[in-house]
Amino acid sequence: MSWKHFLPTVLAVFLTSFASHPLLAGTITLTNGDVIHGELQAVDKTHVLWKSDVLGVLNIEKNQVSQFSSNTVMPKVKSQAGTARDCSLKMTEEVERSCAAGLHDSQPLATLVAMKPLPPFSGDARFGFNRKDGNTDSADLDFAVNAQWLKEQLRHEVELLVESEEADGVVVDERYEANYQLNYDFREQWFSYTRLGYEKDRFNAIDEQYELGGGIGHRLNLDNQMRLNLQLGAAYLISHQPQDGTDNDLAGRWAFKLDWPIPNSKLTLFHHHELLWTAEDINNNQVESSTGVKVPLMGRLFSELRYDFDYVSEPSDDQRHADEEWVIAIGYEW
Repeated sequence: MSWKHFLPTVLAVFLTSFASHPLLAGTITLTNGDVIHGELQAVDKTHVLWKSDVLGVLNIEKNQVSQFSSNTVMPKVKSQAGTARDCSLKMTEEVERSCAAGLHDSQPLATLVAMKPLPPFSGDARFGFNRKDGNTDSADLDFAVNAQWLKEQLRHEVELLVESEEADGVVVDERYEANYQLNYDFREQWFSYTRLGYEKDRFNAIDEQYELGGGIGHRLNLDNQMRLNLQLGAAYLISHQPQDGTDNDLAGRWAFKLDWPIPNSKLTLFHHHELLWTAEDINNNQVESSTGVKVPLMGRLFSELRYDFDYVSEPSDDQRHADEEWVIAIGYEW
């Protein structure tokens, strides 16, 4: 599939999602009188995390908040009175809390911590493209979609990736990747997962690879808004190499995700990586990682600068061990 045929479909999906997303309905009033429309996202020890219709996600110091109203239901709220779940919050002079367990009380904003809720459907799409004309005519495309939807204790995750590079009309790099993961939250921070994956890279060490796996994971949401996701499991790999034929391997899998909205800024740092190693030889392994920073632009639009690194310990003949690139992308989140 050429990216020239793929691009119109991608743009159509992107614009449809953008046009159909509703505006947020809550308001927050600051001590200087400013009113910002949006919805409450979280409350940590020192800040209120507020998602604005226009300005994106804002970290606002608690002492700068005069009042707020929001339709957000917080899955967990901590205060001096204890911990409650599924709470609606609003603030006039103090924060009034109404929870599913029937707990109705009020307390100062300074004493309250509320966990960020997980929307039923969320995700983002990122697009990067550049073209150069001159001694060498080249075009680079980088497109990725990540989506997640919740149904009770089940979390469905989908990842799609397309990368393509042309030089003087000849495709010199082309990669496609698709992953689906079903997570079952059997405890508050623990989950099991089942995973299906496919990757095709015409110019790398492995031409095609299929993955079927499962394991266990642990999620952490720290008070400084840092989010961690750790996964450990096993995978069955079917790999086709251009010159060496097809290999079937049982492998271990380790995955790590870190996302940190930095307090007192609009930046979000992230680092995601995945490691696969065969059961027969731990030195036979593959690594994919992505590290970067995400910056809100306007509304749900954002920009992203990241460094991607892919490594294969045992490449085919005449292939490199590692591929790396810097990517600047524009994205939209929902």
